[in-house]
Amino acid sequence: MSGSDELQNHMNKGMYGTPQLKPDEKRKYLGTFRERVELTLTFEQIKDPEYLADLKQELTPHPELHVIINGQVENPLLSELMQLAQEANVTFTCNTDQTLHHGPKDLAVVVCDKNTALHVEEVDVAKRYPKTTKAEEKPEHKKSPLECLHKLFE
Repeated sequence: MSGSDELQNHMNKGMYGTPQLKPDEKRKYLGTFRERVELTLTFEQIKDPEYLADLKQELTPHPELHVIINGQVENPLLSELMQLAQEANVTFTCNTDQTLHHGPKDLAVVVCDKNTALHVEEVDVAKRYPKTTKAEEKPEHKKSPLECLHKLFE
């Protein structure tokens, strides 16, 4: 590398900061890489007690995991998430970066390994622990108008 290239590199780092690896991915997953993620919950999902129970079920047997909580989470939920992590003996951090998104579909909680790639295929709590409703368990058979008429004339 020539002297002018090194100077240009140094100036670029000074003006724009050190280049980051996968900055959009790290922003989405609250500061970690997707390959390290075990489970995620959105702002919408953390309001559901069933998903919080699923989170606890995931954390309890894995004290080596780490929980990252979006700093935009409301205080009552934040306290509940922190208590859940403490009960499972899991370390946690709260990412207070103001550039993090905080819509209903954005991530509020990321469960990950700090240093090791896990390569978990499905990390969304709703897909990993699907809810079953009574309607899904036993679909009702609706009678057509012809079936109703046929029954009248029997």
